[in-house]
Amino acid sequence: MRRRPKRGKTVLLCPKCGSVRVSLIAGSILGQVYHCQKCDYQGSLVFETDVADDGTPISQG
Repeated sequence: MRRRPKRGKTVLLCPKCGSVRVSLIAGSILGQVYHCQKCDYQGSLVFETDVADDGTPISQG
């Protein structure tokens, strides 16, 4: 049995403005819909990234 690497804390990012103020507004068997409280984006596409100990998102590029 292969073990998964231990994951740290992650955060969701808005694809439009990059804000971390993203919340799930609907979810079902068909998928999820997220809402950004900063730019009012609504959609199913969001980015997930790791978070540093101080709570800031870690850039992976």
